[in-house]
Amino acid sequence: MTTLSPLNMPKDIAWKAYEHSHTEKNSDWFWALGIVAISSAVVAILFQNFLFAILIVVGSFTIALLSQKPPRELTFTLTPRGIMIDDALFPYQMMIAFWVEGRDSEDPTLIIDLQRFMVPHIIVSLTDVNTEQVHTYLSEHLPEKELKEPFGQRILEKLGV
Repeated sequence: MTTLSPLNMPKDIAWKAYEHSHTEKNSDWFWALGIVAISSAVVAILFQNFLFAILIVVGSFTIALLSQKPPRELTFTLTPRGIMIDDALFPYQMMIAFWVEGRDSEDPTLIIDLQRFMVPHIIVSLTDVNTEQVHTYLSEHLPEKELKEPFGQRILEKLGV
């Protein structure tokens, strides 16, 4: 393993990754989604919560539509100012810490904790980039703190959403 000094550190590190992992869904998946949605909506109606029933149906329909859409391939770039995701810059000042999960595995993941309410984490696959370079580069700008992938995201991945 080679260590990187600031002299041989690249100015920017760029790689491409998909915005999320995609699994093909067969008709059984859509049938299961529909059965769960309709039965949940019926229970909501039985409890006279009509607005919640409508929300369940609309939400399930939205999940079905979005699950068919393949993920976009995004360009991630570590720069001296922050992290660029395509054309959007996330400055280091809005980040709390970072962690490289599974650094020695064949599918390492970068997790960045943000100071944002709606998007509290950036989670990126590091399969097509030198993990040690990314770790060293981010260590110069952010503290390293052990972070885990959010529980909700792990459940959605298991469900194939």
